[in-house]
Amino acid sequence: MKKKILIYVLIVIMVVSLLSLAFLLKPKNNNTNDNQLEEIKTIEQQVVEVLSIEEKDKNVIGYISIEKIGLNKAPIADGTDNKTIGKYVGHFENTSYLDGNVCLCSHNRGSKAAYFGEIKNLVKGDIITYITKYETKHYEVQEVKKIEETDFSVLEQTEENKITLITCVENQSNLRLCVVGTEK
Repeated sequence: MKKKILIYVLIVIMVVSLLSLAFLLKPKNNNTNDNQLEEIKTIEQQVVEVLSIEEKDKNVIGYISIEKIGLNKAPIADGTDNKTIGKYVGHFENTSYLDGNVCLCSHNRGSKAAYFGEIKNLVKGDIITYITKYETKHYEVQEVKKIEETDFSVLEQTEENKITLITCVENQSNLRLCVVGTEK
């Protein structure tokens, strides 16, 4: 009987030892989603660094100027979230940076970064200047229109080089002001 108990105790000790050893040698399993998010953030940071035009602010990927309304070199950063457009003109994800349809947005009031406050005064023929690290482009306003806040068709890629500026319409939360210019 003592022999059987001793065998059971030894088996239990061996099992606990093996489990402890397996636990200690098991590779750390970092959360896959966290790793993927880190990789995405790294890639986004690399893109911003490649596009960066400003040494002291790596977020700045370009500038927009519209002489007619007194807008002079408003800084542009990637993204359209409130944090970004609270400081910069925002560049819509998945739209062009240079060729095709460059799409930008900004506040028009109620923010220190209300860069598009006067785009409502633009008319056909006015000039928009878009400055990047690689090139400066000039666009001629073709249309100024109101669109539904859910109309994302204005963000679609185009063969023609154009710029699309979007901002809110005062007291009409379901509408956006959209200014479209084509390259001169």
